[in-house]
Amino acid sequence: MFLTVSDQSSTALHLLLHVNIVYTFLWFILEILLFIFKYYHLSYAANAFGLEFSLIFILCLNEFLRHFFGIKGNLMLQPGLLIIFILYGFFCALGFVFFLILQSYIQRLEIFLSAIGLTLIIIEILLSIITLIRNSRAMPVLTSEQKIVRLNQAQKRFQVSLKNE
Repeated sequence: MFLTVSDQSSTALHLLLHVNIVYTFLWFILEILLFIFKYYHLSYAANAFGLEFSLIFILCLNEFLRHFFGIKGNLMLQPGLLIIFILYGFFCALGFVFFLILQSYIQRLEIFLSAIGLTLIIIEILLSIITLIRNSRAMPVLTSEQKIVRLNQAQKRFQVSLKNE
């Protein structure tokens, strides 16, 4: 709005969060399919397959909780929710590092998928830190005279745009 000076939520973070939600669904489905393939074609140690398979669900749940806190914290400009989002981001990054490096059998597609997920998380954490810093500054409140001046400026710009059409 032209009558306020308040900071807006981060559009880049919001778009990236929605892209990451779609990517999380894609990662989850492909990872399940890869684990089904590995179950039938590779021999696992006792309990290793079940543990790694359950980590897929745990990481996916954490990702969706992280997305929830990120979207709410960004749109409502709540620093507490953004801090929770950053903390969940670190835990989810550890999960993607596990699937990137530490699991029993790693396929090239899993390296590619986990690297993309880890990159998205790192970018989202950086954008949320930038949003926290940007929104922590005290923003001035417009006086009545400043609001009238801005309203007059907006009306003049509108009149000029009508004459140009």
